[in-house]
Amino acid sequence: MALNACRRCGTCCEKGGAVLRHRDLPLLERIPMSDVVCLRRGELAFDPRTEALEPLSVEMLKLQGKDRGWECVYFLPQAKSCSIYEHRPVECRALFCGDTSRALRVMAEPALSREHIVSRDSGLWACIEEHERDFSVAEAMHLVEEGAGSATSIHPGLDNLIRREMHYRNALGARAQASDRDLWAYLGRPLWLVLLPLNPLLSRYGGI
Repeated sequence: MALNACRRCGTCCEKGGAVLRHRDLPLLERIPMSDVVCLRRGELAFDPRTEALEPLSVEMLKLQGKDRGWECVYFLPQAKSCSIYEHRPVECRALFCGDTSRALRVMAEPALSREHIVSRDSGLWACIEEHERDFSVAEAMHLVEEGAGSATSIHPGLDNLIRREMHYRNALGARAQASDRDLWAYLGRPLWLVLLPLNPLLSRYGGI
């Protein structure tokens, strides 16, 4: 029997927070940027339209997950409810597992990116550009592929790239008096965490 009403099972929220679309820009006046993460161009992300991991052709802003998972930061698991329900993103408003057609139409809308929230004349934008130039996802993915033959070691070039990026992020965080997670909306997640699904050995950087 087809569903005609939400069962409040929480499955959609457990799978991940919404990607923010242009219509969600006013929402950023209500939620802190520390609850937002930038998915950078080239990152692997699950596309429900193809039901596969696909490299992103454009960057996008998304509600953060909890810890290292993707369960939406605003999902209340015991109550199976949303703590920002009245101000939830358009993807959440459109999503209904009984009929995904409306949600798929919303997913075709342009996503918010860092250029929508950071002035190009600001020092922060200069940091974003520097980070993209020196620590690109494309270079990191290439180094992962080069080191794919070893199950016990990490490619030296990748190790160097990850450590340099960690130093950059730590220095910027200290200057801004912000935790690394507070920077995820602006720099994306650390490279080691982005690449972790491709190489479990990279989890060692989480303890550094």
